[in-house]
Amino acid sequence: MLQQEQDEDFIIATGELNSFEYFIDTAFNHLGLSWRNHVIQNEEFMRPSDLQISFGYSSKAIKLLKRRAQYNMRDVSKMMIDGV
Repeated sequence: MLQQEQDEDFIIATGELNSFEYFIDTAFNHLGLSWRNHVIQNEEFMRPSDLQISFGYSSKAIKLLKRRAQYNMRDVSKMMIDGV
């Protein structure tokens, strides 16, 4: 499956639209914490060009590799924390 004739770049993504805040909230909730009690946001370091929402479009991987995401963002976040 991954042995392609030619090197190519693929985006591997869930296809969900999630904010960075939601990702952080999901990770902290999995640990039984509130991110607002542990993260300090300083507006001085915020840039207008910073992503507020991230979305991966993995249609090329679906088409050529015949694979699509098996897990959603919440599951991926939990697996990253649990070391799965």
